[in-house]
Amino acid sequence: MTLLSIPVPWAADSMIAWLYIMTNAARVFTYVPQLMAVWRSTDGARDISLFTWGSWVVANATAVAYGTFVIYDLFFTLIAVLNLVCCAAVTVLGAQRRRVFRAG
Repeated sequence: MTLLSIPVPWAADSMIAWLYIMTNAARVFTYVPQLMAVWRSTDGARDISLFTWGSWVVANATAVAYGTFVIYDLFFTLIAVLNLVCCAAVTVLGAQRRRVFRAG
């Protein structure tokens, strides 16, 4: 028996879906402080890991593909797109800040 084969009552299934939508939609707003910190950085945004943020870009890109081509879920896909865009913004801005800092 695997975890995926355990039946979930409809009410719990619906609640989990709404929790996913709400927490991931709210997550978009948590990117703002990170973007502001990177934007204001004077040391090449050394406090962030471009590798970590880049891996989140890849993870969110796969979530977009999953939502689009596997489960055909518009809300899931839109949330994944928003998270992809925000992670990409932090990653690109951080990389740009590092490039400018190195150039001197």
